[in-house]
Amino acid sequence: IAAVPLGSGAIGALAFGIMLRAWWLFRAHQTAICPTTESKTLVTDDVYRLTRNPMYLGILLMLLGVALGTGGLPFYIAALAFFLIIDFAFCPYEESKLEKRFGATFTAHRGHVRRWL
Repeated sequence: IAAVPLGSGAIGALAFGIMLRAWWLFRAHQTAICPTTESKTLVTDDVYRLTRNPMYLGILLMLLGVALGTGGLPFYIAALAFFLIIDFAFCPYEESKLEKRFGATFTAHRGHVRRWL
């Protein structure tokens, strides 16, 4: 039983690190973090080579870490709800914007890098 909280803490720390790294890359490339703002640069290096959505992945993994740590059904439901909303609403919206803005460059990136993992 003690391994679950330790594992959940490790998942949470890794998730937070992924999210911070993605945020830092956006800052370094001087592009907007807010999904409704126009992106100036398409970031495709570093953690963006592994997933097109490292910030969302980080949040999802943090939610799963809390769920594993507490064992509470509401936390698992929250993680699932977050995933469904992001995957079916936010990601398609953002990807449509990126495809219009960056065209073939984004299409190629999408063809090589999965949305999640």
